[in-house]
Amino acid sequence: MSVENSDSYYQDKSKQYIENGFCVLENILPDDYLGNIKRLCSEYLENVSDEHRKKQVSTGSLIDVSEIPELAELITYPKALDAFSKMGYNDVRFTTGYLISKPPKSPPLFWHFDWMGWDHPASYEKIAIQTFFMYYLVDTTIENGCLKVIPKSHLDEHPLHELMRDAHTQDLREAKDLASKEFQPHPDEVNVCVKAGDLVIGDSRLIHASHPNNSNEERPVITLWMHPNYAQLPEGLQAFTGNQDYDSWPEPSQKILEPMKPSYTGSVNPPKRSRYRAKVSEI
Repeated sequence: MSVENSDSYYQDKSKQYIENGFCVLENILPDDYLGNIKRLCSEYLENVSDEHRKKQVSTGSLIDVSEIPELAELITYPKALDAFSKMGYNDVRFTTGYLISKPPKSPPLFWHFDWMGWDHPASYEKIAIQTFFMYYLVDTTIENGCLKVIPKSHLDEHPLHELMRDAHTQDLREAKDLASKEFQPHPDEVNVCVKAGDLVIGDSRLIHASHPNNSNEERPVITLWMHPNYAQLPEGLQAFTGNQDYDSWPEPSQKILEPMKPSYTGSVNPPKRSRYRAKVSEI
């Protein structure tokens, strides 16, 4: 039995995810399938305009997964979902995602988190609400802009939270002031360097960023937003994440995705969308 197939392996990964807010599952995508995904994504990235790249120079080029129906098989990739299940997370639903590519010689990505449901009290509990699946299509290093994270920041209050009241502004996306605190290294940061085909799993509340891409090549990643144990979420959060529309996709892609589409039919109103993480004294 390989290490990746042992019970202790998935127990360790689950512990890392719960306690630190992230983990890496190695060797999820085989080389031939990874090659097909890379070729597909390269075709889409060729059509990204120079204007878009300029406006997203920090985040990297963004293509909504809703524009790439060929990724339905990756979204529902059995090996990834089976591994996540062995970590304790079933009934996984998909909402959205992006093909993101940091161009060569581009600045760092600013510190931020991605969760926008902070008005709901469950956002401050250990419950897994929204999880990112990140598939990097090339090996990542500090040189080409690997991910970096602040462990435990998905649950613990951290000084960087004070910088995130206005995260994702256009000035940050365009990296107009690289001297600002949002772009600075932090002593608590941990680099997450991975091999192409590995899967980075992380809590959307986790503070993260990336190093600049100082290489001469694009650094692409596919980020998919998953909601584990969907039926166990409070109804307000089911409503918050439910009823995503992929009706424009070709029928075969829709059929593949159907089992993972969230659907809320109750009467509870969702919390308003908010990036404001309350301080402990405010909860």
